[in-house]
Amino acid sequence: MGRQGLSCYNCPKGAAVSVRWFQKAFKQVIQMRMTHLLANRSYALDHEPMQLQLPQSKEKSVAKRLVSAMTLDEKISLLSGRDEFCIPGIERLGLKPVWSSDATMGLRGWKAPVTDFPAAVALAATFDDDLMTRVGRVMGCECRALGIGILLGPGVNIARVPVCGRNFEYFGEDPYLAGEMAGRYISGVREYPVITTVKHFACNNSEFDRHKSDSVVDERTLRELYLPAFKRALEAGSLGIMTSYNQVNGTYTSEHPYLIGSILRGEWGFDGLVVSDWNSLYSTDGALKDGVDLEMPQARYFTKERVLDALARKVVTEQDIDTKVLHLLTSYEKAGLFVVPMADPACQVGTRENRDAALDAAIGAPVLLQNKAQALPLSPSLNLCIGGSNAYTVAQGGGSSMVQWETKPQTFASLMQEKGAFLLPKRWFSQKRCKQRVSSCDAVVLVVGFGHTEESEAYDRPWTLNRADLKAIEAAARLNKRTIVVVQSGSAVEMESWHDQVAAILYTSFLGSSTAQALKSLLYGEVSPSGKLPFTQARRLSDYRSMRAYPRDFDTVTVDRIKKGQGDPKVREVEKLCYTEALMVGYRQFDTEGPEPLYCFGFGLSYTTFSYTDLQVKELSQGMWQLSVKLTNTGNFPASEVAQLYIQPLQPAVFRPAQELKGYRKVFLQPQEAREVFFTVEATAFERWDLNAWKFVSDEGLYELRIGSSSRDIRLKCVVDYKKRKS
Repeated sequence: MGRQGLSCYNCPKGAAVSVRWFQKAFKQVIQMRMTHLLANRSYALDHEPMQLQLPQSKEKSVAKRLVSAMTLDEKISLLSGRDEFCIPGIERLGLKPVWSSDATMGLRGWKAPVTDFPAAVALAATFDDDLMTRVGRVMGCECRALGIGILLGPGVNIARVPVCGRNFEYFGEDPYLAGEMAGRYISGVREYPVITTVKHFACNNSEFDRHKSDSVVDERTLRELYLPAFKRALEAGSLGIMTSYNQVNGTYTSEHPYLIGSILRGEWGFDGLVVSDWNSLYSTDGALKDGVDLEMPQARYFTKERVLDALARKVVTEQDIDTKVLHLLTSYEKAGLFVVPMADPACQVGTRENRDAALDAAIGAPVLLQNKAQALPLSPSLNLCIGGSNAYTVAQGGGSSMVQWETKPQTFASLMQEKGAFLLPKRWFSQKRCKQRVSSCDAVVLVVGFGHTEESEAYDRPWTLNRADLKAIEAAARLNKRTIVVVQSGSAVEMESWHDQVAAILYTSFLGSSTAQALKSLLYGEVSPSGKLPFTQARRLSDYRSMRAYPRDFDTVTVDRIKKGQGDPKVREVEKLCYTEALMVGYRQFDTEGPEPLYCFGFGLSYTTFSYTDLQVKELSQGMWQLSVKLTNTGNFPASEVAQLYIQPLQPAVFRPAQELKGYRKVFLQPQEAREVFFTVEATAFERWDLNAWKFVSDEGLYELRIGSSSRDIRLKCVVDYKKRKS
């Protein structure tokens, strides 16, 4: 089955439909297999702490004392996992096993009523730091309830291409936003003795043949776009980091001397755990010498026999093994895992308080993209028709992040039917009676998009909606002027062909089990939408520079890509994914060189209006300013607004994007209420990577500080003259 064998490009319309049907069926089989492999499992709680058996020593570090007391065999046993998600212990020394858990939308894989949250990209759309800390706090608490010591998240890979199958697991296209979201999440988790492992390090910006792809990226782009969120996560307290499946510039990340040795360990001084993604090692020697500390989910390349052989051949020394084990145990020690009970009976999963946090996130995430003639909010007395492929299910992204609910949540269609709405069958647009009903009702709400079959890890997703949803949108818009479309996807999706036909568009991503309640609250105006796009919605897929050199058959999956040679470097060649767009990713491209996007980064409407006035600038010290702006709710609806700060270099020493996000503040205001909003601008806000100095530098000169409601709706500006602080 060749690369072009299943491509929808350059084939007749009927053939393209047949290909997409086959692809969906094939992906359904893959997801059924994933669901089976990742099924919820039983667990036993241990409410006792570790009782470490260590000889007396003047050494203060418990981690170092443990390593000194271990035999070589015991050290090797800690280089790999067991039972899919467990890091083994050493009974002789009282070191207990430590469990890990997938984490993106909730603690996945446990037979427990865990709290599940909206997808990471939806959380990013909230632009709400306090909410993210609250989400992290819930995740940390529920980890303690289930005896989980290592949380496999958050993910901070940049949405380089809109069709990446895992974009829903990440925080959008901007490294500053991704870093702040991750940092707040981690700070919440770290209120508990839990290790986070920020992932996937690095340049894992595609699910296309992920084991056999090489992200070819230049140094400046790597430093300015793809590494900052990882660094911010570590600064926030993440004690672990997870490598990715792909190569970067010709070397697999799980054995990358430059990324792990030079940058992570050297420049950033990280002494914590580097764990592999599941089944992502490709050699023993490279990984032992230059790579991860821990192979998951079990020993394949770090088996006792292979490690002893590498030692015998002097590829590594026992001291190298000691260092890897020390990284693991140092993370344990810093987290507090040596001194607390393995599970905390004071913590519970799925509490009312925890679920309220999830509902608040689900309400705060959706982005109102269009609202002609105030089609929204809806009056509760209106006669509604409800349809669309996602109205009858609670859509999620697929793969290792998908929470398999112990009790299935209510769907939006079911909730609306209870309120008297008429539910449209799947192909209602082919039925005369249903079309008449749509024509005569007060409004139509269609919930469309993707789910875990088409949007998942292991493959990329289509750009266009499925044909049934497109036909439903076309028919509803023709029959009823008040057609409202709710879009659920992990990133941008084709809207150019239909957006002008409908009255309102609400982008939600995946909201988890709170979906139905959140949509009802927003559509009926119980609360105003306040989300902002964490990515750019283009008119055409080809508008994204990053897509122009991307594989044309990105939305197809083959048996070879799923099964053949995934972890074997001798089987199938690695394909280069060249980041030819360099810094021109997302709004950096569209705001610098165009074309005009359909909806820009940071965009989102409200049921009210806001004014920005009275910009004040105060120089706190040389190279540091405080900005203040008066933000007023000028409408009649209580709502939140996200004030965004962008910085534009007016005299760039080298090519730079037109502007970059460097701050945001989310503020809730009652009608006619005003509040002063503050931003602090430091020298780091002006930074770029200097290839000659091989470090970040802030060039002296004039910079425009721009505050607005989106990247294209700048309300206030001022210019500052940055000069380096004299030593």
